[in-house]
Amino acid sequence: MYNTTPPKRSELPSSAQLKRSTIIAALSALVLLVVVILPSEYGVDATGMGRVLGLTEMGEIKTQLAEESAADAAATTASAPSAANQPAAAPSPELTSRVDEIERKLAEVMLKQQLRERVSTTRRPVESAPTAPVQAVATTPVVQAPTPAPTPAIKSDQATVQLEPGQGIEIKLVMKAGKTATYRWTANGSVLNYDTHGDGGGRSISYVKGRGVPQDEGELTAAFDGNHGWFWRNRTNSPVTLSLQTRGEYESFKRVK
Repeated sequence: MYNTTPPKRSELPSSAQLKRSTIIAALSALVLLVVVILPSEYGVDATGMGRVLGLTEMGEIKTQLAEESAADAAATTASAPSAANQPAAAPSPELTSRVDEIERKLAEVMLKQQLRERVSTTRRPVESAPTAPVQAVATTPVVQAPTPAPTPAIKSDQATVQLEPGQGIEIKLVMKAGKTATYRWTANGSVLNYDTHGDGGGRSISYVKGRGVPQDEGELTAAFDGNHGWFWRNRTNSPVTLSLQTRGEYESFKRVK
């Protein structure tokens, strides 16, 4: 490295050349910022080239989804205290009927046990009588079949809502972790922006998002105990009719906003 010949002064770039290179680099960075970065990240297209290259639409989608996610999070935070102050829901008729059935079966078992005890008490004097000894007859106890564990109720619901331009709506299913529900929704010939997500117990999750989607269907599996469902917004210039159908292992079907 000590044998390297140092460059001659004539080979070194002059101050004018360094300034020109610096100006060219700065202009290139400015062009990239205005033509590529601002349209694709923030939807700001000052030159019109971003829309020609398809970058402006990408930035508008990112900005719009970020605004909708922030609005959804604010609405969820605002609705949490009111939901905590609501009284506990009354037990469902199905749960009441199951409890009655279990109590009835317990009463039958107790009645059979009492009858067996009475029969055994009645036979004891006959067995001890000296004149006519009677050999005791063993009775086979009746084994009550265990009551099967109740299976989760399968619920089904449907809703139809008209959304004006710019209007949004959120519908949630109250589900336990691991439970599933099938769903199908349609914009009935139009399109909607949507976000399938869940929240509860201080946790939140986003399953899938879409923009300008005419319809969707599938199976929703709850990642944890809480509220799991959809948020839609009409970004068209005309009213849109939303139709939703659900069926599965959930506790309730509710419209949040």
